[in-house]
Amino acid sequence: MEQVKVFPAVFAVEEQMELLKRVDQYSKNIAQYKRPTYNETEVRVDFVNPFFKLLGWDIDNEAGLPQHMREVIHEASVSVLEGESHKSKKPDYAFRVGTETMFYLETKKPSVNIMTDCRPAFQLRRYGWSGNLKISVLTNFTDLLIYDCTVRPVENDDVGVALIAHYSYSEYVSKFEEICGLLSKKSVISGEFKKKFGNIKGAFRREPFNEYFLKQIKEWRKALGEALVSAHKNIDAETLNICVQRLLNRIIFLRICEDRNLEKYETLKNITAYSELKQLFINADQKYDSGLFELLEEDRYYLPDAVLMQIFQSLYYPNNSYEFSVIDPYIIGQIYELFLDDILVIQEDGTVSSEEKPEAIEAQGAVNTPKNIADIIVEQTLAPLYMEKSPDEIEKYRIADICCGSGNFLLSAYEFIVNYYIEYFQKNEQEEAIRRGDIYLLPGASNFCLSYRLRRKILHENIFGVDIDPLAVEVAKFSLLLKALEGAPPDEVEAYTYYASNKILPNLDENIKNGNSLVDRKFAKLYPEIYQDLDLMNRVRIFDWEEEFGKAKFDAIIGNPPYIRVQNMVHYSSEEYAYYKSRFAGYHMSQSDLLDKYYLFIEKGMELLAQDGMMGYIIPNKFMTIQSGGELRNWLAGHHYVRRILHLGTFQVFKGRSTYTCILILSKQKQSYFEIGFVQDWSRFLSEHTVECDQYSADLISGQPWIFLPGFIKEAVTKCKDRCVPLKELAKLFVGVQTSADRIYIIHEEGEEEGYVTFTDKEGIRRKIEKGILRKSVYDAKLLKYNRIKANSYIIFPYQVINGKSELIREDEMRNRYPLAYEYLSRFRHELDKRNMTNRTKSNWYAYGRNQSIHQFAAGEHLIWPVLSLGSNYVYDDESVVFTGGGNGPFYGLAMKDSTQESIFYVQAILNHWLMEFLVKSKASMFRGGYYSHGKQFVAELPIYKIDFASEKEAMIHEKIVTFVKQIMELSEKEKTAGNSSARKVIHRTIEAIQREIDSMIDSLYGISGWKVEEENEKCGWV
Repeated sequence: MEQVKVFPAVFAVEEQMELLKRVDQYSKNIAQYKRPTYNETEVRVDFVNPFFKLLGWDIDNEAGLPQHMREVIHEASVSVLEGESHKSKKPDYAFRVGTETMFYLETKKPSVNIMTDCRPAFQLRRYGWSGNLKISVLTNFTDLLIYDCTVRPVENDDVGVALIAHYSYSEYVSKFEEICGLLSKKSVISGEFKKKFGNIKGAFRREPFNEYFLKQIKEWRKALGEALVSAHKNIDAETLNICVQRLLNRIIFLRICEDRNLEKYETLKNITAYSELKQLFINADQKYDSGLFELLEEDRYYLPDAVLMQIFQSLYYPNNSYEFSVIDPYIIGQIYELFLDDILVIQEDGTVSSEEKPEAIEAQGAVNTPKNIADIIVEQTLAPLYMEKSPDEIEKYRIADICCGSGNFLLSAYEFIVNYYIEYFQKNEQEEAIRRGDIYLLPGASNFCLSYRLRRKILHENIFGVDIDPLAVEVAKFSLLLKALEGAPPDEVEAYTYYASNKILPNLDENIKNGNSLVDRKFAKLYPEIYQDLDLMNRVRIFDWEEEFGKAKFDAIIGNPPYIRVQNMVHYSSEEYAYYKSRFAGYHMSQSDLLDKYYLFIEKGMELLAQDGMMGYIIPNKFMTIQSGGELRNWLAGHHYVRRILHLGTFQVFKGRSTYTCILILSKQKQSYFEIGFVQDWSRFLSEHTVECDQYSADLISGQPWIFLPGFIKEAVTKCKDRCVPLKELAKLFVGVQTSADRIYIIHEEGEEEGYVTFTDKEGIRRKIEKGILRKSVYDAKLLKYNRIKANSYIIFPYQVINGKSELIREDEMRNRYPLAYEYLSRFRHELDKRNMTNRTKSNWYAYGRNQSIHQFAAGEHLIWPVLSLGSNYVYDDESVVFTGGGNGPFYGLAMKDSTQESIFYVQAILNHWLMEFLVKSKASMFRGGYYSHGKQFVAELPIYKIDFASEKEAMIHEKIVTFVKQIMELSEKEKTAGNSSARKVIHRTIEAIQREIDSMIDSLYGISGWKVEEENEKCGWV
């Protein structure tokens, strides 16, 4: 592993003494501890638990956290017969942040030599790999081994395969800081853990479980599809896809049940013919009664035995190292989300290929919402509904995801409800609940379990979903059924079926349904031919909510709706687009010029909610400011729906996507106030599920852009107010020249000869003009911060500046000194005379329409910036390049006042800092595309930190900032002329590093640190 920085020593004296005592005790009595009679439980209690407590982990939940939020989960010791040997089915410990498992810890007794016996390492690595973890830890306290769990384990691997680090007990004291940097709670919470293990370097091939399993099931789907088409020439593509999906779900479900000891191990492996598999499905249908194994029309198709045997063999080691007992259904669901982007297509020649769905192409593929984020959204949505209510009060609550995909949000909701029951029973009636059998504690486990009876009931009565993709619906049901069985001991499941006279699983056909949540029967009013057009019917999939779920509303709606511009649906579903825009659909949001599909899901969701219902979605945060979000903002504000917004800033929730998001919590009950919180500490947010929120009156928001400054920024600006002065006190702000006829005065050079510039005028006539009357100018140019301004045109400048005042060159002098310019302007005099000029006379007909700011372009240094921009782009100019425009731009400029001691480069750095953009955006006017104004009224009052030059420290900061700005400007020029991409990248990284240094110094001046915001609107919805 590459060298990484470890934490500085923070080891208290008493902790040092504790570690020394434990190591000394172990060293002195090692012979005794290595006897076979000294077992795993004893080594955990005596040494392993205290060691990980010293690493900062709350091993015994002394903080009293709800059990689903515990940092360390102690698993029950469950040993089952697998093949010819007994094997444990779960790792001893799971170390977590919030609801996310970071690593497993497996312990062995000291008599087991984990440095020579390869079986413990293989067992641990199977757990870690199947759990989709980066690393896991194996120890017998004599040694501690850290393994890379992205390397697929293979039976008989040596103990050194995928080994990242090894520590002997004799090194625990001397290398404790190093171990802390790898495994401590502080390392995990700070994000260092993910940095270190996120991209482990090494010689071994990395095949993380999610990537490997996705690749395998795609191969299985292709093989099954080809076999079915070969055997059944008339099968259609939709039937083919459904048939293959159901087969895969059934096979994987039964294989998981084997590892959970609900089915005999290697049942599938021993199947030798398709007829045997069908009988197995029939038996499973009688046993589970979940709809998963129900014989449907598609089951009339048979399959060649060979393709099935090949799949079955690959589900077991030594061919594969799956440990399905630790695979979270959530991970299966996430893998399926990506899997379902593709469908099998039957080509004209009868071959089968896999192609990406049109809607997946439009949305750039499926996006998995990480489990910890889904858990937070569910908690934020459901907690207000469930708080302090008894099981009797909540048993009829209906929770829905109306675009459920593979069901990941429903899994989180199911988990929340199960945990709520457990917490309620623990706090209110623990002894009675244990006596009734509602909760129980397995030997060796730290967490209570909810009875299977109640788990089954919750799934059947509380969880609902809809998705337009029939394959996704199958996967959602499959994932939820797996979740219901998760952790349920086989004997309890069998006892339930005996005493309740029920099959093991509920049938979810009435819970999770296939259909288009946004399109109901009114579609037929626009397209009455749909009832005769099967193709259109299958594409649109009309869904009537009352018919499918009755008149009862939902108590909560959760999810991650698709982010797709509705206008883009024309490419693959033009009828659906037309419906949304029609009067029949009845969507208020369809009035938006640039409509995104998630707007409609919000509106439909609120329509489906009960009167006291709640909604929780993760959506792009830019809806709060962009022009096209006006309708949504106005609708939400007008109904007083907004309860809470958790703004995720620049943190990237979705892997591989630049999508900047927020969690939006809505209430059907009218809200008199709402809260907004800005996530600053991402690790803390994920571990504690909380963020500080500011409260605002509901009347504050409207259809206008929603601009909120985080409380810590307000506080910081207030604190340093006495040390700041408005920008206008240090500099003169000015607009550009206003010719009132730019197409005449601004020319674009086509050639140059001594003393003259050639160009083509607006009538197409090629001309030349005296260079002496021209000034460099920028026109319709893009300015980027710290890049030197580059003139892209000339402007006829019929002025001379004398004693700081601009004077128009006299007409006779114009005629004599610049005859070509005079002739050119005279050609268009009829247009120039039509201008609305100040102080018009017969002799000043060629003057600019307004005369302000002309003197600013005589000489000196300026900062210039675009008025309409997505971020801060203040650039330096010392060539007096002329720009045009009034108060609305396109550009503005400033010149430092003579009395100002601060450098213009220092002011440039301050203005380009993210804090100034917050303050500009908090007041600025918004325009199409998310652009906002940097006009004088929004910039002049910006608080510029006044340097105390008597302070050596502040004077040095000022000097460093100035030096750094000059370096960035020089490097930016070199970057443009670099000979190759590698050289450019090196320069670019250097610029970014210097920029971070500048920002850090400015942060310290203003007393702000720890939360950076990118300048571009796409990267920050409210900035």
